[in-house]
Amino acid sequence: MSETRLRFDGGTLVLEGRTPVPTPPWFAWDERIGKYRAPAVDRRRILDYLAECREVIDDNSSQSNSLRLRLRTDYTPRPYQKDALAAWREADGRGTVILPTGAGKTFVALGAISHVGRSALVVAPTIDLMNQWYSLLVDSFGLLGADETSAPSKAGVEIGILGGGHHEIRDITVTTYDSAYIHAAEYGNRFDLIIFDEVHHLPSPKNQQIALMSSAWYRLGLTATYERQDGAHEMLDYLIGPVVYSKGVKELKGEYLSDYEVVRIRASLADDEAERYAAASKLYYSFVRRTGIKPFGAGWVELLKMSAYDESARRALIAKQEMKRIVVGSERKLEVLDSLLKQHFADKVIIFTEQNDLVYRISREFLIPAITHQTRTRERKWILDGYKSDKFHAIVTSKVLNEGIDVPSAKVAIILSGSASPREHLQRLGRILRKGGGRKTAVLYEVVTSATTETNVSSRRRKSDAYA
Repeated sequence: MSETRLRFDGGTLVLEGRTPVPTPPWFAWDERIGKYRAPAVDRRRILDYLAECREVIDDNSSQSNSLRLRLRTDYTPRPYQKDALAAWREADGRGTVILPTGAGKTFVALGAISHVGRSALVVAPTIDLMNQWYSLLVDSFGLLGADETSAPSKAGVEIGILGGGHHEIRDITVTTYDSAYIHAAEYGNRFDLIIFDEVHHLPSPKNQQIALMSSAWYRLGLTATYERQDGAHEMLDYLIGPVVYSKGVKELKGEYLSDYEVVRIRASLADDEAERYAAASKLYYSFVRRTGIKPFGAGWVELLKMSAYDESARRALIAKQEMKRIVVGSERKLEVLDSLLKQHFADKVIIFTEQNDLVYRISREFLIPAITHQTRTRERKWILDGYKSDKFHAIVTSKVLNEGIDVPSAKVAIILSGSASPREHLQRLGRILRKGGGRKTAVLYEVVTSATTETNVSSRRRKSDAYA
């Protein structure tokens, strides 16, 4: 009787040879090839099931390699980092660790790579973050020069990079979600450990294919903001495992993260702004009441669709956009900004707003460097290096610095506008919580235009334990 074999095939697993009875429930019959096929994500469940059934199987579904690794670092892990890694190991190397921005999630990842000792893939949401991870992995596990070591066991391994014009696959590789998705069918069996940084990005319809098409035995998710508004985070239990460890901002502030305070400042509209806002609001809400469209959420999408063929919908859309422009860039908000910048002239400040045109307006009027998605990599590095070296004491940005990118020494954040998402608010708070810098207590200012829709947006995004 021929043996049972498990083979990786383009992001799936194929049973060959003798078919076990009963067939593992994750398989479905593929008429095209006359064999059973299952998603690669189920490899571990399948092999555990067959082991319980005392079925002997030849597992050819992984091309991962065993590595001799030694983590090079002078960093002393904090107790909660040790606990997080221990919890992940106790969960058989599957699951998500939730820690605030600035709490050192990356050390947990490095510990996991060192512990598993097999080929590993790190997936990051942006090219900037991919480059940060690459530098960290090279410093921690990469090859040393001939003059740096004479011990082969400490020589390290080559670090690969996939994305941003690079296509170098090594036993430890870092990539972006976009590149990992493109190459999932090709490299899904190349790594036995897969680490998802900012794992809340994973459950999107496209990104989840990375996990579904990977045969990785070990899986680790890292995030400060686990839950998604669409509820898709519930899929993560299947894709990588359950939440195995969680600490919030309030649990770590003071000893490991900076103490902080959140200050809400209300700014009224100027008379002419109030008149324009009232006119736009009347036009928009009369349309909403007449059509029954919800003024938020899915209603926004419906309004966009209708504006393509309905003139009144197009006018309502323009009115809605005008309301937002007035609220976001009101003159009195900028007066508050001017006052806060003078008050914190000796502190490192980061200013957040939602719209790029306001970012560039603030940059021009206050002579502050701006970073948006349009900023080229070299210029962004120059700005952040200047911020770190005290050449600049403030930077202004939109959403691009919300997560991931290290913003050195920032202790004051000024939010002029943003979404209603508690996640975004926590991410922005996290930008100023790293220990270090001259100011002991970090401050987050939230500037809200009173008597407008922004007050409701502010209330919704403050539904976070950071405000409890």
